[in-house]
Amino acid sequence: MRPVNKGAKPLDAKGNAIRFKEYSESRRYLIDRIGEYCSYCESKILTSLAVEHVQPKSAKPHLKLEWSNFLLACTNCNSIKGAKEIELTNYVWPDIDNTYELFSYDDSGLVKVASNIDVSLKDKVEASIQLTGLDRLPPKQGTVEWKKASDRRFEHRIQAWVTSHEHMATYSNADVEMRKVIIPFVKDIVLGEGFWSIWMTAFQGFPEVQQELVDSFPGTNVAYFP
Repeated sequence: MRPVNKGAKPLDAKGNAIRFKEYSESRRYLIDRIGEYCSYCESKILTSLAVEHVQPKSAKPHLKLEWSNFLLACTNCNSIKGAKEIELTNYVWPDIDNTYELFSYDDSGLVKVASNIDVSLKDKVEASIQLTGLDRLPPKQGTVEWKKASDRRFEHRIQAWVTSHEHMATYSNADVEMRKVIIPFVKDIVLGEGFWSIWMTAFQGFPEVQQELVDSFPGTNVAYFP
């Protein structure tokens, strides 16, 4: 999960903090700050990208218009998370924690708890995975449920894993000059499709590629990547 820094509340033309009349008014500011990606599953979302209330507006109506309570989410993560009442300290959050070090990605297509984290964080990370269904498997292929399923996050992670490792293999076998050509090509793919953490994992042996991804994605919290 990409750690993000969405910054302080946006200012108007006079330098005053904007008071949102509707929470949807924050969408453009959020996109400009952290990109058109789901804050949880990291999918690139060009339509139906929701302003996500970390604390559900039904449970915490006084936070309905608060910038501090906003992230962006896809339809699936947003609907699975739903209106569950949230105790913030029971979870980890991409705008608060270094979530890149807390989650792991592999060829299973599931998002998992990183194996090397402090034991005190494991329950929180697991709770965060379950909160948005990042551990959900798709229905059995060929079934009615599989034919109707709209949640394709699992399949998209699998594809991102395969594609990222194919490009990593090409990069590892390339000479210095060819690598200079491949890096911006990889960056454009990830910016266009999302799944930043999967690509960061694939290129973990190549810090120059990882640095390009850190620098290129809007709002990545660079404080965690010295």
